[in-house]
Amino acid sequence: MAKYTKKGFTLVELIVVIAIIGVLAAILVPSMLGYVKRAKRSADITSAKNIRDSVLSVLAGEAEIQDSFEKNNTSHHNVTVKTEGVPESYMLTVVCTKDGAANAGHNRSTWSGGSVDTQLFQDELNKFMGTQKCPVKFQKSSAGKKLNRWFICYREPDPLDVEIWVGDGNTNTPIYRLCPSPDPDFS
Repeated sequence: MAKYTKKGFTLVELIVVIAIIGVLAAILVPSMLGYVKRAKRSADITSAKNIRDSVLSVLAGEAEIQDSFEKNNTSHHNVTVKTEGVPESYMLTVVCTKDGAANAGHNRSTWSGGSVDTQLFQDELNKFMGTQKCPVKFQKSSAGKKLNRWFICYREPDPLDVEIWVGDGNTNTPIYRLCPSPDPDFS
């Protein structure tokens, strides 16, 4: 009588292995998505710090550039942010903006949008930073609004109190302060 030797896996063994893989995936996928969100937020905060450092470097140059930064900025927003858990309200002046959309379309990859008087500052900043795109990585606010624009702002009354915000390009509204002291609702 010939001896039968079994090769391969039984159907039950395969189902058990697939079930184990499914359980592991159900556990790991949500945590991996959380890591991706945190990495995108962290990348945006780092970009904001780099933008702020660039702005301060440009402002440290000629007095005409600093005057240009301060002149005739008419875009004001009353904002409230949490600083060390305490809400703080103040007037924010937007100097210029840059499109933060990641697509390769016709969006602006230069700093612009300020008053005519801020053109000298914008030109110097574009020379200093270059004109490559700087996409916003984390693109949805907690309220579901798109985050697709960078804002260079200052806290009134001191134009050297520079802040970098990210916000909605459709309404041209800053939503989250990223630098200095990122808004805890963003991170």
